[in-house]
Amino acid sequence: MRPAAFLVALLAASPALAEADPLVRLSEAYRTRDAAAAAAIYTFDASVAYRYDGAAPEQHIGTAAIAQSFGQLFSQIEPADPIDLNFRLTERTARLAVGYYRLQIGNGDAAYGKFAVTFSADGRLASDTSTSATLSDFERAPGPVLVRPDDENLDRRYYAQMTGRYRLADGCTLIVTRSVARLFLRNSCTGEWRGLNRVAGREWTAGDKVRSDTVRQTISFPGEGRSQTMVIAEAGRQVTVPRADAYRTEDIAFQSADGTQLRGTIYLPTGADSQTRRAATVMVHGSGPQDRDGYASIIAVMADELAANGRIVLTFDKRGSGGSAGDGNRAGFDTLAEDALAGMRALAARGDVDPEKIGIAGSSQAGWVAAHAVHQNSAVADVLLLGAAGSAMTVIEQNLYNTQVRMGCAGIAPEDIDLALDQQRAFFAFLADPPKASALDDLTRQARLRPGLSEWLFPDSASTDRSGGEWFTVLDPFFDPRPIWREFAGPKLFLFSQYDDSTPSKVAIGRSRQDGAQLRFLSGAQHLGLTASGVCAGELADVAAFSPDLFPEIARFAAAAREAEPAR
Repeated sequence: MRPAAFLVALLAASPALAEADPLVRLSEAYRTRDAAAAAAIYTFDASVAYRYDGAAPEQHIGTAAIAQSFGQLFSQIEPADPIDLNFRLTERTARLAVGYYRLQIGNGDAAYGKFAVTFSADGRLASDTSTSATLSDFERAPGPVLVRPDDENLDRRYYAQMTGRYRLADGCTLIVTRSVARLFLRNSCTGEWRGLNRVAGREWTAGDKVRSDTVRQTISFPGEGRSQTMVIAEAGRQVTVPRADAYRTEDIAFQSADGTQLRGTIYLPTGADSQTRRAATVMVHGSGPQDRDGYASIIAVMADELAANGRIVLTFDKRGSGGSAGDGNRAGFDTLAEDALAGMRALAARGDVDPEKIGIAGSSQAGWVAAHAVHQNSAVADVLLLGAAGSAMTVIEQNLYNTQVRMGCAGIAPEDIDLALDQQRAFFAFLADPPKASALDDLTRQARLRPGLSEWLFPDSASTDRSGGEWFTVLDPFFDPRPIWREFAGPKLFLFSQYDDSTPSKVAIGRSRQDGAQLRFLSGAQHLGLTASGVCAGELADVAAFSPDLFPEIARFAAAAREAEPAR
């Protein structure tokens, strides 16, 4: 479907425009498919033209014709398909706006175009012309998108072309990974890790922390398509760093046990003998919606290290995220485990994978998912977990610990922390035994009288909706993974951090040691293995580098099963 040219007039708005601005109203009218409201943004004699490559030119003059065109366009879109129209401006004056637009309908491929609009004296649109453009045109344009810039996702088709490994002259490797929101850059020698800030599609800046608005370096990726070099400019000096990938990637689609289609990427180590089979790993997500690269690209970071050390790795979009179908908000540990096992089956069907050497890895919530996968299928060969409470405790224990730490970091009085924790314990007791509602409600009333405590509380009994899709009803808060790990005979390496605010590492280490796990303690590190100064200083805006022990441990884990068998 081609987008109507008059829609691109949205691009004339600036991010600072107020809700009452007619161009902002036009954006809302497009989202809600209100043709009459959209046409009212134009002057009565406005001219709208579109001249797309390979299509006959069209023109609409006057608000009646424009409204009719809007109606025709909206009628062609399935009611269930969400619509997202976004823009990047390249020029803006009081009378003119020029730029590119992106029209996304449902989960299909987006359409792109170039626009030019003029304004009448009263601010309405007097003329509107659009022509053909590409994804690259849209992404190369500098600046943020116009509509909801804080919610903008990086299109993998474009930004994956910059990810991978680049080799410095000193022998160190720079690894570029992608998250939904930004690119990240890691130095293999120093451990430094930076979340990059977008200037334009192929130009970024880096600061002094993982997340920082400070500009210390400018990083650019010259050319078109897959970048062959990365250029780093800092303090008046510039260095060109050539690509030196240790693996290639290919996209894949596969189905889970319930028929849900999942999409992902396979990392294939380079230099492999085509007549051998390799060990492989399926990466599992942490909590919440995540695509195949993970929160802050932690999945991509771990996958990169595993693949660089000889493992074939599958990362995939969590169901309901990225290109995967399904509803991730209502997927319990068992369903998420089935998705991981489906990934194992997809790998086992390949001629370059040893079907007896396919394992699971991940961080954070991935521990409980991995335990379910091991319980559901004895074919899991090995497990690597980072900062995963699911290696040694229930969700309830993890949640209480995390609440206690975060409340303490927020400066809340100890007696108020105790009250909030009692309320949370009572809530979980009520979930297991509804007659305990009165105890929950009494504690909830007491806690709500304390200033600032409401945000730390679970609902009272009357407000608890057991069918509403909340995490405490979708996920099993009482699930104890330890019996599974005790029975699991394969190698299991659990990495715990000193300053983890989500997992009580000392408790987890003590229990996991009893359960036969290989354990590594990352001194001075936070939840994701980044070096931190304390448990209250582990946010991405506080940290700048990974623990020096993290990647050597991942590399050793990968090497342990590197021996390849002749292809059968």
